Amino acid sequence: MRGWQPLQKRLAAQISRPMATIHVVAKVGRYSYGLGAVALNLAKEQIAQGHDSVVWCLDRPDEVEWGRQLFGLGLRQVRGFATCGPASMGYTPEMERAALAGERPDIVHQHSIWCGLSRVTRQWRKRHRAVTVVAAHGALQPWALKKSAWKKKLALLAYESANLREATCLHACGENEISDYREYSLKNPIALLPNAISARWIESVGDPSRFRAAAGLSGDSRIMLYLSRITPKKGLPMLIESMNGLRDRLKSWILVIAGMDEFGHQRELEAQIRACDLGPHVRFVGPLQGQDKRDAFAAADLFVLPTHSEGSPVVVLEALGAGVPVLTTKGAPWADLLRHDCGWWTDISVCGIHDALYDALALPRTVLAAAGERGRNLVTREYSWTKTASKTIRLYEWLRGLGPTPEFVHLL
Repeated sequence: MRGWQPLQKRLAAQISRPMATIHVVAKVGRYSYGLGAVALNLAKEQIAQGHDSVVWCLDRPDEVEWGRQLFGLGLRQVRGFATCGPASMGYTPEMERAALAGERPDIVHQHSIWCGLSRVTRQWRKRHRAVTVVAAHGALQPWALKKSAWKKKLALLAYESANLREATCLHACGENEISDYREYSLKNPIALLPNAISARWIESVGDPSRFRAAAGLSGDSRIMLYLSRITPKKGLPMLIESMNGLRDRLKSWILVIAGMDEFGHQRELEAQIRACDLGPHVRFVGPLQGQDKRDAFAAADLFVLPTHSEGSPVVVLEALGAGVPVLTTKGAPWADLLRHDCGWWTDISVCGIHDALYDALALPRTVLAAAGERGRNLVTREYSWTKTASKTIRLYEWLRGLGPTPEFVHLL
C-alpha cells in the first residue's frame, strides 16, 4: 500500500491542476477566415471553465494584437511566431525551437493541416509525449485534396502522413469529416466537435441602414449576402449561373459579394456577370470586418454559400446567429438547415442551387425573417462555444486517462 500512495498523489495532482493546452493555428487576425476565431473562442471559453489555454500562431504582431483585443485575451494567451520562406508553407523554426525547448503542454490542439505547424505538433508529441488533437477543418475533403495536389503529396511524405496517423485523436467538425478521415485510412479515435458561435455575436446588433448607405443600396432592395473569400472553392460561378436562369424572380434582389479576392477570381466573376448581363443585380463591396460585417448581416434577407467544400463554416453560424436564413450546398455539413426549417441545403450543382433559389427568392421578408429566427434559436441552443469547449475538456480528460470515453468520440 505504501507504493500506491505516491501514485495516488500524482493522480490527485493531475486532476486538481488545470490542464495546459496550446492551440496551434496559422492566423488569428482579420484574414484568418474563421479558423482564428475557432482557436481563440475555444481558448477563451476553456479559460472561463478553469482550463489553462493559449494560442500559438504565425500572424504578424499587429494581427496578433487585433485578435487578442477582439477576443479579450491577455498577452500571454496569444503568441505569434515568425515564419521562414513562403508564408503559405507555415515553416516556423522559431516555434519549433520553442516547442523543443521548454513548453510542455498536456494537450496540443492543431487547427488545419498541410503546413509547417504539423511539424511542430509532431515534435511536441515525440519530445514531450503531449496528447495531440488534430483538426483538418475540411482539408481532407475530395475537392480540397485536388487543390495544389502535388504540394500536398510532398507534405504527406515530409510530415503530414505521420502527423495524422500518430495523432492521439482527430477532431471532426461534422459527420462528413468523420467519413473523410476514415476514407483516408486513418484509424485514430475521432471526436465530433462542431464549430460554434459566441453569445456576444448573437446578442450584437447591426445597423442595416448604415450598411445600405455604405454599399450604395436603396432601402427597398432585397439583399442576398455572400461573405467569405472570393475564391474558386466557394462556388460563386454556380450561383451566378443559377441567377441567370431566374431573371423573372430577381426583381429587386441584389447579390452582395463581400470578401477578399484570391487568385484574381473576382475578375473572372465580373466577366461572367457581364456576359450574363447581371450587373444591376450584383455588387462587390470588399472585405468586411467587425461592426461593418454585423451591419451587413442586419441588412441581409438571405445568406448564400454555394461552396464546393467546407469543414464547418463559421460564417453559416454567424448568419444564423444574426437571424438570417442560409442557402448552402452539401459541401458544408449543414443538414440542420432542413431539420430545423431555417434554410436550404442543396446539391453541389447549378441545378441544385437554382431550385433552392427559385423557392427562396419568391418568399416575402416576413417568411424569411421567421426562418432566420428559427436559425438563431437553433445555434443559441446547440452551437454555443460554452457547450463545445466543455466537450473538448471532457475529451482532453479522457485522452489523458482521467475520465470516461465521451459519447461524441467515434472508435473503430
